[in-house]
Amino acid sequence: MKLETERLTICPLNLEQFKLLLIGVDSMEKALELNSSGEQLDEHTQEAMEELYKQAEKHAKDYFWYTNWQIILKEDNLSIGSACFMGRPDDSGTVEIGYGVNEKYRCRGYMTEAVKSICKWAMNQKNTLRIIAETEKKNIASQKVLQKSGFIKYNEDSENYFWEMKK
Repeated sequence: MKLETERLTICPLNLEQFKLLLIGVDSMEKALELNSSGEQLDEHTQEAMEELYKQAEKHAKDYFWYTNWQIILKEDNLSIGSACFMGRPDDSGTVEIGYGVNEKYRCRGYMTEAVKSICKWAMNQKNTLRIIAETEKKNIASQKVLQKSGFIKYNEDSENYFWEMKK
């Protein structure tokens, strides 16, 4: 399965591709026949992806909710970022989304385009009623992505805003 937008292909990695991502971004890019982005996962992202991969292995039939979704710029055949859910929807129908775009591709609307598409897919799944996200208060760009994607701020703490999109 792949999601298509005007400028992007959004591809949920299967377990083999996800494992390659953990070895190195270049390994995953070669497997997907993408041009090299020259990117590497930072330490925090690497750790988070390793934990998510363990969950993807445990929930192989629902791996869409546990994998990394690569965001590919069609015109360059290049991975420019990714998104993921933090597991399948809980008993209340809530699922959390996270995302990131490579610095060179920020402020061009790519992430908004991707988040809208991925959230549309999620909302069309039978058990999804609400998607949540969290942004640091100082991350204005991420807040704009969520606002433009239809999320509404519903809470905050000293460092973060909490966002939701409901069916």
